[in-house]
Amino acid sequence: MDALLKFKNGFGSDFDISVVSSDPAQGELALELVIQAHHLTDAGTLDEGLVATLADNYTTYVLIAHSLATAPEAMPISVSVCLSVQALAPVAPGTKVRLVCRAGNRELARPHASAEFVDAADRDVVYARASHTKHLKDVVGYESLKAGKL
Repeated sequence: MDALLKFKNGFGSDFDISVVSSDPAQGELALELVIQAHHLTDAGTLDEGLVATLADNYTTYVLIAHSLATAPEAMPISVSVCLSVQALAPVAPGTKVRLVCRAGNRELARPHASAEFVDAADRDVVYARASHTKHLKDVVGYESLKAGKL
């Protein structure tokens, strides 16, 4: 997971975000960031573009890491089929938010992950959610990624 989190794809990778915990075998990743005013809509909720970008990036990382940890022979590279986001509650600038990403049931026909943006101090407060469904694909470079060369 560490190698994946160091990868910068140029889009949405410039956030000041830190890893709190990761468990590839369980398909879980928790990160924290401090919300800035430019992360918010006029209504005070997390901007859905921000939610989509962070959910897309980090649920993809957790799905790849989970696949490599639990089924190393499987193809973990995928493309998004559906990404839905919901801004649920207003959040104040300066609030520390925890982004919790979880890989879904491996028995599903397509890889799925979820992301929740919760208050770092009170996890019962959910600011936003995202659901991400992927489609597996074969790509050039998979063997290099698998060998840890990317």
